[in-house]
Amino acid sequence: MRPGLKKELSLLCGFAAAYYFARKQPTKATLMTLASGSLLLSSLKPSGYSYFGKSVLITGGSRGLGLALAKKLVAEGAWVTIVARKPDELHDAKLLLLEIDPRAQVQTMVCDVTEPDQLTVAISQAVARFGRLDVLINNAGAISVGPFASTERQDYEAQLKLHLFAVIEATRIVRPLFRDQRGGKIINICSMGGRVSVPHMLPYGVSKFALSGFSQGIAAELKREKIDVTTVYPALMQTGSPIQAVFKGDQQKEFSWFMSADNFPLLSMPANVAAEKILNGARNGETEVTLSVIGKARSVVAAFFPELMAVMMSLLARMLPRGTSKTYKTGAQSRASFDQNWALYPLRMTGAKAAQELNQKPSQDAKFNLGLR
Repeated sequence: MRPGLKKELSLLCGFAAAYYFARKQPTKATLMTLASGSLLLSSLKPSGYSYFGKSVLITGGSRGLGLALAKKLVAEGAWVTIVARKPDELHDAKLLLLEIDPRAQVQTMVCDVTEPDQLTVAISQAVARFGRLDVLINNAGAISVGPFASTERQDYEAQLKLHLFAVIEATRIVRPLFRDQRGGKIINICSMGGRVSVPHMLPYGVSKFALSGFSQGIAAELKREKIDVTTVYPALMQTGSPIQAVFKGDQQKEFSWFMSADNFPLLSMPANVAAEKILNGARNGETEVTLSVIGKARSVVAAFFPELMAVMMSLLARMLPRGTSKTYKTGAQSRASFDQNWALYPLRMTGAKAAQELNQKPSQDAKFNLGLR
């Protein structure tokens, strides 16, 4: 039984114990309490699964969260294949991974995951190099920020192509491999934006909602083939990604709020912590992993108090910039106002540190980042 299921059953037994206690049925209350405690303790036992000697392919693995995951896997002795579109980023990422362990087994592949032929070749090369593939991490992504008035149809199509259809295609490719091996793991990096849509991030949220739906459904179908699918719901993380994000509307103001939130203490999670939680969740065969307490609270409020959540999102939308420019700019092209504000210096330094550690380099091609060319 998976640890996550044990925790949920433990919680249900706890509720049952409280119910029987209130009904003055001490015997049943005691039994439920013991069952709850036993399940909880059992869920805390470490999994026997190790990534040592496992072949892992990470899409979007040259920077950000993908690179943070690769670092953790290399440290654990996994054989890692990272794919991305930029050869120079892949080269630098490999050097960073070899700093952790000069003997690490690391392969890099130039690949646009939205092109099925390239994706097929990349997965085939991972199998050819390491003899098998044990874990697929669908991490490749892009972030677009701006009000609805600034968005166009192509923004939604680009995000869906990357966040949904690339994942579907990768799943189609690895399924027969994992089935023949009698097991495998797929980790889909979704987002809390795939559970509660955030204003000024509609194309991103739409695509992540779609990914969440696919990932939940395919997890049920592949379970009988001994393929574990873990859907991950990160909230804000310190990955240095704002300089790579694409901004529309009032780009300078959009960047400022996004960069501030992305690096705000307690609100945002360090990438290495997120990577550890993700890998442990997949190690334990968890179906879903919500990384932060804030993310879990957001889900609970949205589920049980939808009107309250709607009011909160409406208030947030009122505070966000109102520009309607349809011009695409990267974060690196939109950061001047943020950099000139000395009150934001600590957040700027946090972001710069994350960017340096995770191979985030300023980009000037917004349409390339979004997958529009």
